[in-house]
Amino acid sequence: MDIEDEDDRELALKIVNKMLRKTVLGSHKKQVDTVKGWVATHNEKRAEKLIRELIKDPDAPLEAYGGSRDNVRLTGIEDGKGFVEKLGGSPPFGV
Repeated sequence: MDIEDEDDRELALKIVNKMLRKTVLGSHKKQVDTVKGWVATHNEKRAEKLIRELIKDPDAPLEAYGGSRDNVRLTGIEDGKGFVEKLGGSPPFGV
C-alpha cells in the first residue's frame, strides 16, 4: 500500500507500531474504536477511515477479525515490521 499523504503515513505508522508493541496478533484483537483512540482526538475520524482502508488492502498488515468484524489484528509480526519499514519508520525495539 502506498500512502501518499504525509499525515496519513504518520497515523498508519503510529497505529501499526502500537499494535506491534502490544502484539495485537492471533486471538489478541482490538476494537477499531480502541485503536483510533491511540491517536490525537482531532485525528480519530481520519484514523478510523485509514484503519478501514488498511483492512481492505491485501498488502497491509491489518485484518478484520471476529464475528462483529469491528475488531482488528495484525496479520503477522513480520508483516507489521515490513509495513513500518516500507513507510520509512522504525519498528519498536525488541519486536
